[in-house]
Amino acid sequence: MKSNSMKKAFGVLTLSILGLTATGARAAWDRGGYGHPPTYQQPRAYSQQINARQDRQMQRIRVGQRAGHLTRFEFRELMQEQHKIRAMEQHFREDGVIDAREFRRLDHALDRADHNIRAEKHDRQAYGQKPWY
Repeated sequence: MKSNSMKKAFGVLTLSILGLTATGARAAWDRGGYGHPPTYQQPRAYSQQINARQDRQMQRIRVGQRAGHLTRFEFRELMQEQHKIRAMEQHFREDGVIDAREFRRLDHALDRADHNIRAEKHDRQAYGQKPWY
């Protein structure tokens, strides 16, 4: 009789230890644990990266306008594109977090904007100058 109750007690103890271990591992996973950054920091990093890229792009547009590399129409189009990206970002932030999928969409939009800025600045159309041909 003692043997059976000891086996049951040992079994319950083993299961509870396994349950606590699994719960602890799950908690460490949710908080980043095991040398990885916490999951709540990743969306913050996404936001900082997006804002930094937008700031650099806005600066490039303004420099292009001041240098005369952009026509008025090109400047307006590039600014509208930046406004659309900012609106997309605001829409994604409505739930309080930018997830990985939303970040990829914003990153792709910023890549396209980057390409458009470069193309417009180097298309040999200068504000107030005659065409080269």
